[in-house]
Amino acid sequence: DGAPFQRKLYWKPLEIQDAEGTIFSDSQRERTSSEARLDIEALTRMFEAEKARDKARSSRSSVLLSKAQLRNVGTKLLSDHRARNIAIILKRLPVSTKELTHILKHLSWESKGLSTDDLEQILEVIPTKEEAERLREYKSPEMRAKLRDVEQMVLPLALLNRSAARVRLLCIARGSRVQFGASTRSLAAIRAACNAIHKSATLREVMLLALDLGNYINHGDSSKGAKAISVGSLVTLRDFKTGRMSTLHFLCASLLRNSQSRDVCEELAQELKPVLNMAKVQIQSLQSAIRNFLRDYDIVKAECNNFVHEYAGGAVEGSPRGKECPNASPGRSPPRSSPDKSEDEDDEDLSPDAEVEEPEGESDEDEDELLSDAREVDATRWMEDVMKIRGSASRRLSRMKRVVEKLCNLMREDLDRTAEQAHATLRFCGMVGPASAQVAAAATASTQSGSAAQSAGAAGGGGGGKGKDLPPDLEVLLQQLTEFVKVFKHHWEEVRADMSSYQQFFGK
Repeated sequence: DGAPFQRKLYWKPLEIQDAEGTIFSDSQRERTSSEARLDIEALTRMFEAEKARDKARSSRSSVLLSKAQLRNVGTKLLSDHRARNIAIILKRLPVSTKELTHILKHLSWESKGLSTDDLEQILEVIPTKEEAERLREYKSPEMRAKLRDVEQMVLPLALLNRSAARVRLLCIARGSRVQFGASTRSLAAIRAACNAIHKSATLREVMLLALDLGNYINHGDSSKGAKAISVGSLVTLRDFKTGRMSTLHFLCASLLRNSQSRDVCEELAQELKPVLNMAKVQIQSLQSAIRNFLRDYDIVKAECNNFVHEYAGGAVEGSPRGKECPNASPGRSPPRSSPDKSEDEDDEDLSPDAEVEEPEGESDEDEDELLSDAREVDATRWMEDVMKIRGSASRRLSRMKRVVEKLCNLMREDLDRTAEQAHATLRFCGMVGPASAQVAAAATASTQSGSAAQSAGAAGGGGGGKGKDLPPDLEVLLQQLTEFVKVFKHHWEEVRADMSSYQQFFGK
């Protein structure tokens, strides 16, 4: 009764008969007469203003809810969960599905509208075969209008032939040069590390002295016992001690005694610098990256050999032009649609950044000749970057195959050469397993037949063939050498700082 704001404040009143003597007494109230008083009008204005804001927020929420419900109206071909995920990804893209379809249709990998991360996400929204079949039944403008908004958004991707494969091709085109460069640089660094191990005179001197030292400790005669030791055994010299001095200290003192001005530690570090640079290499990860690169070629090759006709003229399912645009030349993008054409009739209304560059110096008369095998080989002889390829989708795919094949052949040769060198290095350092021994034994025969195999591979176009594998033990060797260099440096500095204590052991 009488609540001015249509709601009440629920509190706990005290049950007292007389407020005298409490903070609520009349005397206490009189003391606060000059203090703040209750302003009923201000209180009323505050609640009325908040009430108006609540009403506005409620109105906006109702509008948003109404729009959401409106967008949800229509024929549902996708599950709600699937539709929600597709909508989230598509609405985050910087381009519309119409522009996206154009980019995929013409394999416009140079388009700046999409990042590689965007392309990888797009793979998640490409309709499955079953979803695409259901969506294509609604390709006419009248039927399309009956669909829910998410189905309408994804419909252009369902109408585009080989849409998932096109996304993969764009990802491969954008990443091929970078992946090739990163893998070949790693392989070159591994070969440099192997060369450094073979050429390091200081490492050989240290290991031979360590072998003599260990054999004498174990057998009383440095000429008896082990014929070789592993690199990992060098570190164990620090654990064989007498007092504070270890066998590794004695090895350092022996080297320093021969030449006081010589810094063996610095020499070793400089000679093995390529090894130290590769201390954190992960052979398995590198091998996996190379295999993925070679598999990318298999994808491109399969598309080019089995589905190249799907890329002629864009090949959009249900387009009035059929599978190929009659007015488009083989090397040019199809013409833009006229303004009065709807999106359902033609998807050729393109964004500026999706324009396809035309190779310089080409005309309609010589395009057929350019597409011949001889001219294609010449066109890609200088080119190792797929991103530089221009032309129609089918031409892009054809040239892409040649470029990626060339890169794969180079990668495979690089891998084989590196694997052989790695196995030889393991054998050189005494880490000889069955695989290493077999590869090292076959290295000479492989080198002799390498030229013939290379020619056969180039003729056959087997860019995706499996090459030799890098030995996992190489990673262990590089880590052991890196650890020894650090341990050796510490002991070398200790010995050099207190050489007089060791000099007495050598006499005059």
